[in-house]
Amino acid sequence: MTSTTEAPPALSPTNSELIAVLLARDLADGEKAIIGTNSDVQLAACNLARLMQAPRLWWVSGPGGMVNPTRDHLISTADYENIESAEAWMDLPNMIDFIDWKIHFFDFAILSALQIDRFGNINTVAIGDARKPRLRGPGTVGISALCGLARRFYAFAARHDRGVFVSRVDFLCGPGHMDGGDSRETMGLPPGGPKLVMSPLGVFDFHPTTKQMRIASLNPGVTLEQVRDSTGFDLLVEGTPPVTAMPTALELQLLRTRVDRHGSLRGRAG
Repeated sequence: MTSTTEAPPALSPTNSELIAVLLARDLADGEKAIIGTNSDVQLAACNLARLMQAPRLWWVSGPGGMVNPTRDHLISTADYENIESAEAWMDLPNMIDFIDWKIHFFDFAILSALQIDRFGNINTVAIGDARKPRLRGPGTVGISALCGLARRFYAFAARHDRGVFVSRVDFLCGPGHMDGGDSRETMGLPPGGPKLVMSPLGVFDFHPTTKQMRIASLNPGVTLEQVRDSTGFDLLVEGTPPVTAMPTALELQLLRTRVDRHGSLRGRAG
């Protein structure tokens, strides 16, 4: 008797894989980005976009200055091994000029956050009183400049609860839409701010006039009541939110075989 063994079904995407795919879909050919040190999701998103619809997108390593190192797995953007496969290498003075002085030189940045508020301002510094915080984060580094000067930015969080999605961040280090409306521009910042926010519960964008966060889609199995109960402010809702479009078989195949062959994003949920 001959037995046949069927191939196991494809694993469902982890939250990190889902966010990487959703981000990759929104990146355009020819755009420029900068990626920080501990940035597996950001790196995966840019490299997946380069394999799909944006072959001329380029990203530069914030800590190392390497441009578009080509690898089939994720390593720190600060790792010296990136040098051998990079298309170019910029020195630190040029990097600082780009980050701190050139408005809209970078088309986008992708940032994780400890807290995100209803106008897309982000906190990566501390939870609670900054003089005696309950939790200390990695700090600002270039986040303030990138949020202020890039054409747009994306933010994501590993958790979605009232401690992360707050009415007002405890420490504003990444300027979003500030107090809503046109307050960002009246405070002297160039046009820009957050475009999308992603969490394990869904995808969120911002009302074009009030700049308040609203629900763009809910992840499969997530209810409107669940996301409202988990958010520390009133999210805008227009009609019935659609279900987030999950990664296609091609997107997952490219992500797992050409971008993240070692499974860094499969090994963690956020």
